[in-house]
Amino acid sequence: MKKSLAILLSAVSFSVLADPQFNNITKKDVENVSAEFGANFAHTVVAAPETNGLWGVEIGFVGGQTGTPDFKKVVDNSGGDGKDFKNVYHAAIMARAHFPFELFAELSYLPEQEISDVKIKSNSFGVGWNAGSFFNLPLDVAIGLDFSNGDLNFFQKGNGTTVPEANIDLKTKTQVYWLGVSKTFAFFTPYAKIGKSNIDGDLKADANIFNISGQTKESVSMNGGFFAVGANFQLFFLRLGVEASQIQEVKRVSGKLSFSF
Repeated sequence: MKKSLAILLSAVSFSVLADPQFNNITKKDVENVSAEFGANFAHTVVAAPETNGLWGVEIGFVGGQTGTPDFKKVVDNSGGDGKDFKNVYHAAIMARAHFPFELFAELSYLPEQEISDVKIKSNSFGVGWNAGSFFNLPLDVAIGLDFSNGDLNFFQKGNGTTVPEANIDLKTKTQVYWLGVSKTFAFFTPYAKIGKSNIDGDLKADANIFNISGQTKESVSMNGGFFAVGANFQLFFLRLGVEASQIQEVKRVSGKLSFSF
């Protein structure tokens, strides 16, 4: 499973994060970059909020791309070349299960990976209740809570003058509270979710990369909206999924390959 995840990560090309550069960073920069990476690592298993049957288990992989124009801008303003940082990517092992009383739980996990001198790791989980199925409504109508943690770490080579040599670490925590609907048509299940989100970000360095002399860390917290639309396609045990989402103005697309039982 871990080898398959490494192949998937290579396919989505995390090498775009080869040489980021941070210098003279403002609090607003930290907010913008934290929002983009918090959205990138936000929980998703690209699943409709459905509970088909009394019990069910699904395992597989998810991956996708997040637009990061503010990350690009920060790299450019720090004296680096931001052209390769317009997007970042995510990938993880995923699992989903549903239980009696129309309850469901979801997990995703990315063990620490070092790709092009950048270390990344993430984990997330979500829980929900399908009230539509519980009350025998014609649609699945569910509420859910999602939580995620992401960590990006890299070593910045200084230029000996304006850009300091530094170990840089960005940690994000993302919470999403949502209401979702879905409807199954034979092998096809479209869905939509809407809700609220909170992203906390902590940027630390062992040198001063900030615009305030002597500062080596900055913590931020942002609130905003959440919206996602997607669809699942199932043929026997095989399930494919696609999802487009927006978290606090940050846009992301994700896909899934899984097996359900």
